[in-house]
Amino acid sequence: MALDVIVSGLLVVDILAKVPSKIIKGTKHEISKILVQGGAPAGNAACVIAKSGLKTGFVGYKADNTLSIIANQELHKCGVNTSLMIEKENFQPAIAVVEVDANNGDRTVFYSLDNYSPLAIKDINEDWVKNSKLLLVDGYDVTGNLELLKIAKKHETPSVLDIETGDIAILKQMIQLGDHIILPLEGAQLITGLKDTHDCLFALGKLTKGQLIITDGANGSWAIENNNIIHQPAFPAKVVDTTGCGDAFHGAYAIALLEGKNLVNRMQFASAYASIIATHFGGRSYFPNKQEVENVIIKNTK
Repeated sequence: MALDVIVSGLLVVDILAKVPSKIIKGTKHEISKILVQGGAPAGNAACVIAKSGLKTGFVGYKADNTLSIIANQELHKCGVNTSLMIEKENFQPAIAVVEVDANNGDRTVFYSLDNYSPLAIKDINEDWVKNSKLLLVDGYDVTGNLELLKIAKKHETPSVLDIETGDIAILKQMIQLGDHIILPLEGAQLITGLKDTHDCLFALGKLTKGQLIITDGANGSWAIENNNIIHQPAFPAKVVDTTGCGDAFHGAYAIALLEGKNLVNRMQFASAYASIIATHFGGRSYFPNKQEVENVIIKNTK
């Protein structure tokens, strides 16, 4: 089966809890919301892309245990094809506990990689990428994702790279291989050793001929095009939970890229999409259709 998009990265189950501002440690608290759903950058982006109607496959491992079953079902219910996932004994997805601030929607993430195994090079099938229209990978499962990026480069399959943190030397390798590199300001600062967003963009630009984009939450996103800085402000939103907003940006950017939108319109579409995700509890609780996204753009760009 030919797939439009191949996605690879950290497989996670999220446990989200809306935590009140005042708690008494060592006691029990009833809270308004606790939610279990799939999470992580690659998984969330895969769901965004699949929900748009693009045939999207997730690659990695699975096993017969509770967390793996939940993670796979969470992908499947969003329309993500999981047939490429490989059985691996004793494998377990990562698990994350996400504290969501009831006052402003900010989230704090605690995660464990116990028994997690990233995709190994020996299990990669070159045809996955060769026969697809786009590859999207994260900066966590670096060994397998570096190989996938090399394959994408070989077959001229466009790639979208979502990196946050990690070994700087490896992240630089990934940047060199990626076609569209999206990273948060903190990640750009980590890699470059610089503080200013514009300085980070120009410094990273020396590593790659690919399209660079730096995101910074409510402050918007920045990119370089023809040596000029483009800034896309964040769209206003009544924030409930910021979980998955960056992941949604990456997925929506990939959708816009495959639709042939130019850089400005890709950033605009991705920002508007992410602003809608922020108005819901959980990164996979709601997926807007294209008209909803366009309505946000029209309403705020008159």
